[in-house]
Amino acid sequence: MEIRKALPGDEEAIAFVHVDSWRTTYKGVVDEEYLQKMSVEDRKAMWKGIIEKPLPENQLYVACINQEIIGFCSGGANRTGRFLYDGEIYAIYILQEYQRRSIGSRLIRKLAQGFLDSGYHTMLVWVLQDNPCKVACERLGGILLGEEKIQIGDQELVEEAIGFDLARVLNL
Repeated sequence: MEIRKALPGDEEAIAFVHVDSWRTTYKGVVDEEYLQKMSVEDRKAMWKGIIEKPLPENQLYVACINQEIIGFCSGGANRTGRFLYDGEIYAIYILQEYQRRSIGSRLIRKLAQGFLDSGYHTMLVWVLQDNPCKVACERLGGILLGEEKIQIGDQELVEEAIGFDLARVLNL
């Protein structure tokens, strides 16, 4: 498996992973109608913009097997400032058939190294409380910082903020 920075032309594969991962990971958590309305085309346009015009502090990595993108992780500066953490994982998704193989941990470590290289010392991620994949955060030493209610479609769900010390994530 290879982890590399996203390149122009990766947007469709990233969009597919994004939508497919939501549909499998959040089945039974997020309303099925909302999941089915998600569009690869809409996400493709979003990711194309992010790849072609990235903000200097943002990073986007893809995980590939035999040149096929099977997961991705993006992040940058903490967007809310709600907790005193430098960086934030904005998104991390892996196709269901590749989950639970430490790919998520490897993507998080790659992003953590990029953050450390940028002068950050900490990062956080917001995760749906019922996300079965949040165990990867716990394995990397993430600690629960707090929670808040969010709206996804017509549902009110709970999202948890999980914080990390980059040195601990990277075993420094």
